[in-house]
Amino acid sequence: MSKQSWPGYLIALGLVAAATLIGKFLEFIPIFDPISASMLYILSVVISAAYVGFGPSMLATFMGVLAFDFFFIPPVLTLVVATQQNQVTLLILFVVSFTISCLSPRIRR
Repeated sequence: MSKQSWPGYLIALGLVAAATLIGKFLEFIPIFDPISASMLYILSVVISAAYVGFGPSMLATFMGVLAFDFFFIPPVLTLVVATQQNQVTLLILFVVSFTISCLSPRIRR
C-alpha cells in the first residue's frame, strides 16, 4: 500500500462514520426503521467504489457491516446478533456491498 492510497481509506472510513451518524440521527424520526440504515452503508460503499477505488470500498464494506451490527442491530452496542432475521440482513448487506466493491473496477475499465 503506497502513501498515496491512505487518503482513500480515510475517505472510506469517513463515509462509514457519516452513514452511522446520519442513521443515528434518523432514529429520532418516528417513521424511520433502523434496519433501513443499511441503505446508508450501501451508499457509502458505492461512493467509495466510484471515487476512491477497490481497496477503500472493501474497507467500507467490512466496516459498514460491523458498524451496522454494532449500532443498529439489537442488542445495540454489541456485535451479538439476536435473531435469524437480523443475521440474514447482515449477510445481505455484506453480499451486496462486496459485489459492488468487486464490480466497480470492471465498470471503470
